[in-house]
Formats: sequence, structure tokens, C-alpha cells
Amino acid sequence: MKRFNLKLKDFTKILVCLILIVFTLGLAACGRSNNDNFTYPTSQLETVGNGGMAVRKGDYLYFVNGYISSADMETQNASYTVGALMIAKLDQSGNIILNEDDLLDDEYYRTMSDRLCGFEATGLYIFGDYLYFTSPCQENESGDEVWAQNRVDFYRIRLDRSGDVERLYQSEVEHSNLEYEYYYNGSNVYLLVYEKEANLDNSDITNRLLRIDANSKDVQTIDTNVSSVVMSDTNNEFISNAYEKIFYVQDNSESEDADYAYVLKRYDIVNNNSTDFRTSNDDMTALFVTNNYVYITDNTNSRSIMMRASLSGNSGFERSGPINTSLYSTLVMTPEGNCIVGIRSESTTIEFFIYGDDTASCVIEDSEESVTSVTFIGFANGYVVYYDNNNAIKMVSYANVMSNSNAEVITVATLSDINTSYFDLDGEYLYFYKTVGSHSYLHRLAINNNFDESEEMIGVYLEEDIPEETEESEETEATA
Repeated sequence: MKRFNLKLKDFTKILVCLILIVFTLGLAACGRSNNDNFTYPTSQLETVGNGGMAVRKGDYLYFVNGYISSADMETQNASYTVGALMIAKLDQSGNIILNEDDLLDDEYYRTMSDRLCGFEATGLYIFGDYLYFTSPCQENESGDEVWAQNRVDFYRIRLDRSGDVERLYQSEVEHSNLEYEYYYNGSNVYLLVYEKEANLDNSDITNRLLRIDANSKDVQTIDTNVSSVVMSDTNNEFISNAYEKIFYVQDNSESEDADYAYVLKRYDIVNNNSTDFRTSNDDMTALFVTNNYVYITDNTNSRSIMMRASLSGNSGFERSGPINTSLYSTLVMTPEGNCIVGIRSESTTIEFFIYGDDTASCVIEDSEESVTSVTFIGFANGYVVYYDNNNAIKMVSYANVMSNSNAEVITVATLSDINTSYFDLDGEYLYFYKTVGSHSYLHRLAINNNFDESEEMIGVYLEEDIPEETEESEETEATA
């Protein structure tokens, strides 16, 4: 065996070289993850659009590339491009960075997860260092060879894609019987899940409300026999401490031992405590909550009457808004909590109710001749945003309605080949799925100060779906 005799100065040289190599590698790794030269956002940057199909973090956009129904999945554990979870770097104006072919530039986007995310239970959230998303279950039903693809898996992944994807919870109902919301108190993240109807694993459990701690993965049942839930909007700047303003109705009407048939309960998900807010033998449905009031409908009469009660004090419920809520396909509260907006089925009017009014204080009619119905999308910048039966995206200012000013219907754009089941508003853009070729891809439309701008495709096309005009431009450039 050979021996190597190193002098001190030689050893010193080798040591210095090793230090330089380590230092160089450290510099090269700075600002990237998984040997990737893509720079990811940090948790300190502003978050915009939690809960939708796209959520912005500083100059980065996390998004679901396209829509595929869970029922259309053919293979378990398959990889997806349409429906994948992606991140794109935006330019200083907030625009997607395109290459010379007007396609998303490879240098400025990455796939966060190739699990299917663009399906019936999609919703992206960012809290702290993590991005939270959902995916259809890839496992079989317990003790069965039938694929449980209609169940929902709740996941999270670090913003910089480092580390493993973590599963927080797997639903025990199908996605069609599921509602959920995330709550964040600055240090901990909690997932509130409402599983309607019978539990798939235990049919004795029905209409269950759950609390999942994202860090510990601890799952607790808050209550069962829950008939309705108001999940306060954690994004609403007009609601403080949304985590403690969760309301639900427990239906005890089939129980012989219950003191009251219905109990409206208030729940604090951070401190994990539930208190009886109101008790009644009259059927009621929780509608919405503002910073100061909780709204319900009293369903005991032939007409469902809207009522409200103060969150502070012991005052009872008093009439508020439309006297017969059953006439409306849509009833929503403006973010400020000062106006109720109602739309009736197959109606061309939007009705606005100020507190205490039994009839609408203002009615805005879409009088365009070809319009036969209007459908609510959401609120943005003081406007009600909706679409009509011609897929025209329109807005009307509820701020003007509240101030008795002129409130005109504004047409933003008329779209084609869109999926009207899924929309997402973040105050600046309307996100939606649009069919291109054989698949549905994520697009967005500027809502705020749209100057005849058309919709913009956000993600990555499959080769077969690249629009022909893009291919034609390539041929023109090649000829030139």
C-alpha cells in the first residue's frame, strides 16, 4: 500500500482549495432550490388572491395550468401538464414573460407539482413559507380495488419547491360534498373542513365539521349534524380576526334528548372553542358574517326571512334584507358588510338591499336586448362583477348604488369557449378556464381599468393545442 506524505504547506493548499470549492458552490446555490437556477419568492413578499385558481406572491404567480375533472382521470398517479401546479416569474408590470413565439418562456416558469390540481376542489393559498393546494385522491377505497378519485387530498409544498410535498388531510366525503377554508394567525395555519352528508368510512357520521392543524396534521371533529356553515373570509380586509368569526348551525331536530332543535354556534378555530350563540326550535340557515353581525334565514314559514344579530351583546335577531330569500338564486354580502346583493333565477336584474329594507332599495337592470339572465361572479374594487347569457363580463358599481350616484352597467369583454363554473377574482384580474384545442387552460382578463384588453393565456400548452397563428408566425420568421 502506498503512503502519501504531505507537508504542512501542501495540506494548507488543499484545505484552502476545499474551502474555495465549498464557498463557490454555496454562492451558486444562493436563491435556488433543487439544483434549479430559478429564483423563488420569499415569504415576506405580499400575497394577493388567496383561495383562487391563481395566487400572486410579489412578482411571482402560482397557478393551476388548466382544468381537468377528477372523473376524467384514467390512470392513478399519472403526471399532468394541463391541471399541473406551476409558478411563473412576472415582469415589473405584472405581466407574464413570453418568448419570441408568444408562449410562456421556459426560463421564467417551473412546475411545482404535476399532480392534478385543476379540478372541482381547486383552491390555492399561501401562508408563511408554504403553498397549499388540493388534488384528487390517488389511492383505492379502503379494502376495495375501486379508485377513490372523487375524494380530495389536501397538500402543501414550500414556496421554493424544496422538501417533500406534505399531505395534511384526505377527505372522507367526495368533493361535491366538501367546503373548506384556511385560517392563519401569523404563526399557525388551520384548515376548516365541512364534510356534508354521510362519511364514506363510517355511515354513522354525518355532516361533520373538522379542524386540521397544518403543522401537526392533527385532525379534530368540531361537531356533527351540521346543517350550514359560514366560513368567514380570511381575505376580507373589513373582517378582523376572521378565525374567530365562524358560525354554524347544528341540527338536533331528530334528537329526543336535545333542549333545542337548532343551535347557532360560534367557533374560534385558533383557540378551538365553540359556544352557543343562539338556540331555537325554528329551522335556520347560516348565511354570512360581517365584522359586526351574523346573518341567517328563518325557514319556519312558507317564506324564508333574513335576520341578523350583533356579534357583541345579547340582542336578538331582527329582520334584515329581502323578506323572502327563497326567491333568490344568489344572495351575497358586499365585503364592507353594508349591502346585500340579490339575483333571482333567470333574471336580468341585480337587487341591492340596505339593512332594514324588505324590498330592494335599488334595482339595476341589464337592458341589453339579447340578455336573458345574469350570473354573479364576485366583487372587485367596489363593483359587482357578473356575466350574462352571452358570456359578456360586466360590472356595476355598488359603491355608486350606496351613495345614490349613477350606477351604469359596464361591459368589460365578451368571451368565448369558457368554463362558466369556475371564476376567480383578485381585484386586478378575473381568472377563468378557456378551451384551446382539446383542453381547458387558465386565462385572465384585466378587470381594473381594462382598456380594450383581451384575455391572456397564463400557462403552458400541450404541443397539440398550440394555436395555429403561433405556428404560422414561426414559419414566417423562418422564411425571413
